[in-house]
Amino acid sequence: MKAVVVVPYVYKPYFDEFIKTVKIPEQTILTIDNTVNNIGIMKSHNKGVSFMKKKKADWLIIMSASIRFGENGGLDFVNEVMKSKSLILHGAGLWKTDPEQRTMALGWHCTAFRREIFEQVGNWDENFSNYSLDDVDLTMRIQKYFGKDYRNEQIEIDMWHESTAHSVNLAHIKACAYAPRHSYFMRKWGKDSHDWQLEGYATPFNLDKSLDYWPRPNDPLSIFQNEYKTGGYNFED
Repeated sequence: MKAVVVVPYVYKPYFDEFIKTVKIPEQTILTIDNTVNNIGIMKSHNKGVSFMKKKKADWLIIMSASIRFGENGGLDFVNEVMKSKSLILHGAGLWKTDPEQRTMALGWHCTAFRREIFEQVGNWDENFSNYSLDDVDLTMRIQKYFGKDYRNEQIEIDMWHESTAHSVNLAHIKACAYAPRHSYFMRKWGKDSHDWQLEGYATPFNLDKSLDYWPRPNDPLSIFQNEYKTGGYNFED
């Protein structure tokens, strides 16, 4: 079993502090500098999927530059991943700004995905770039293929979360407009992103398409050919 890591970052001071705490072998880590040309979370993570395949790895671990590892340097999480029978494994650590100092997994700050996921349901949908609802979309596809009781767990490791939303608060990245991405999501799945009790479409856009399908920019179904043309928004919003 083998795991690789992808770490996108938009705020170099946070990345510098993060990487100082890492003891995972450098050759298994793909770092993506988004400080000048921000390609967004989805494209960054998809580069991680390609890196995983190139390295013939079994797991892709995505990490946020906002986490800090303790003495184990993240190796405790890698070791747990290697033993796990789950499809997804979340690393849980302290949230520095939480007055109760609870141990929790925040978003996908430190999360491992088994290669099988991408082989069966595809990569992150880049129409949600730079971010927003991409996690809901991928989770739905996983549930549709593997069932809602798919193997998903979290494990406490020697780690803490420095903060959340640092790309907006510290790097001053413009917050993505929710409306066009939500409209795209509803077109794709036939339901609101909050309606977990509804099944929505069985396939993307209710078409004879596999779960790995998402429209590229020139595709008539893409967000670029719809919401960005008709809704008064553009990719930078």
